[in-house]
Amino acid sequence: MFNKLWNKRRPLVARSGFIFLAILVISILYALRLAFTRSRTEKVIRILCFGDSLTAGTMNVASKSTKLHPYSMKLQQHFDFHDHTVFGRSIRPIFEVHNAGIPGERVVDQMVPRLKQILQRARTNYSWVVILGGTNDLRKYRKDISFIGDYMTILRALEKLHNMTHKYRAKTVVVTIPDQECIGLGTCGALKNTQYKINELLRNFAAHNADKVILADLAREVFLPRDENLWSDWVHFTVKGYDKMADVIYNSMKDHV
Repeated sequence: MFNKLWNKRRPLVARSGFIFLAILVISILYALRLAFTRSRTEKVIRILCFGDSLTAGTMNVASKSTKLHPYSMKLQQHFDFHDHTVFGRSIRPIFEVHNAGIPGERVVDQMVPRLKQILQRARTNYSWVVILGGTNDLRKYRKDISFIGDYMTILRALEKLHNMTHKYRAKTVVVTIPDQECIGLGTCGALKNTQYKINELLRNFAAHNADKVILADLAREVFLPRDENLWSDWVHFTVKGYDKMADVIYNSMKDHV
């Protein structure tokens, strides 16, 4: 009796097993196809924003406010909506924008070892490093008319930041040094000349290393006295100013990432 029942049900069991196996195979193939498609159409691009208080997002130091508005926040928003089209296919990369700004830091003697430490400790290599420095170095020479040798010291330190970053297989963005209040007022000729010389040489540096360096010319896009509403004090930006800074940097990067 049992054998008769089993013989009747055996085709049903076999058919159910076949259906289950077919579903399993189809599921595995679909999962593999999805993983393969993701690997072809998605890429993680990590961007490090490195610098001093202008990177940290400091605002109006006289008010003693601890509120920060780093430009990296708006830059992340820009890239969140950034699309590529490669060979006719739309690709949406995943962007991660990290901030490494420390207020008061100088390029000479301070930024170089810190950036090296960040790059060495990074679990995954950065694709891009946005570098802005020199504002605090220039403060030292604000009233010093003998700036000829000093500006070269600042420039060499900035170039070292970029050259070191390239060794870690990341490309870099040169950000020119923006104005300070005294430049807009015309009360610090030596500092203005120093800033001008450094920025011109940074532009040349970017032009001669175009395969791995792009230029975000903040000094030409945002300057005093025309854009005084973007400054919160003698050197730091307002929220609107930092967002403008992100716009300038994004516009320089969008066709290269």
